[in-house]
Amino acid sequence: MPNLLNHRLQRILLIAALLLASASIALAQTPLRYAGSGVIAPAEVVLYIHPDLKSTDFVQPLVCALQRVLVAPVSTQTLDLRLGPELRATPTQFDIGKVASLFIQTTAADGGARTFKYLLLPYDLKAEPWRFVFATSFGNETTAYHAGVLSTARLDVSDPRRQHDQGSDITATRAYKLILKSIARVAGLKSPDACILAFPRTLEELDRKSSQFCPDDRAALVSAGILKPEEAQEGKDCVTVSQRTPGGLHLAAAHAADERGAIR
Repeated sequence: MPNLLNHRLQRILLIAALLLASASIALAQTPLRYAGSGVIAPAEVVLYIHPDLKSTDFVQPLVCALQRVLVAPVSTQTLDLRLGPELRATPTQFDIGKVASLFIQTTAADGGARTFKYLLLPYDLKAEPWRFVFATSFGNETTAYHAGVLSTARLDVSDPRRQHDQGSDITATRAYKLILKSIARVAGLKSPDACILAFPRTLEELDRKSSQFCPDDRAALVSAGILKPEEAQEGKDCVTVSQRTPGGLHLAAAHAADERGAIR
């Protein structure tokens, strides 16, 4: 009888060890999450620049500003994505859903499951029920893709399809707000639309809204390993992007519009 009990005990211990090992493997394969929130942290953020986007002086300040606040590295690369007439929503606008679908498929093999990807275009974008959209996010903490599409057609003070350096800091600040908001949403943050998470319906609303997260949202994103506990100080070319006040940005944009024609 003692031998039989010992044999059963050994089997129980063996099964328990196997279950523990299986759980450890599954945990190792699961993306890092903030406990109790369902928020995932990006392993990297990649900005894909469409070759038709010629006004790119804003890109480096944008990358610098994002890198100051994000834990994940931020990089750029060119993506020659063919935008045919079948992707148009109107004669002058592309359907952002169709563009995003093509973008996600084309870059599916790039990076890993926690690579956050953003396509930057010079063309105006549309999504129902709005007349236009600055940017839209796709994916969440449960999807295999984490992506966004951003248009500089209305963010640039001039024509983004022509090379120029006018108002690049304004374009960078506007794109910074949109992409940082998108990263939080795609990561799974479910907080209300406030502070940088506010949804801008006009360029004036985008310029006025904060470039900072509300305190509770920031604390959650820091705990999730998405935001740095303190903004890094390196990088002189991005200070005005991440710290510019909404009022100052609005005045600078108005001044640029007066000098170079009305913003579209």
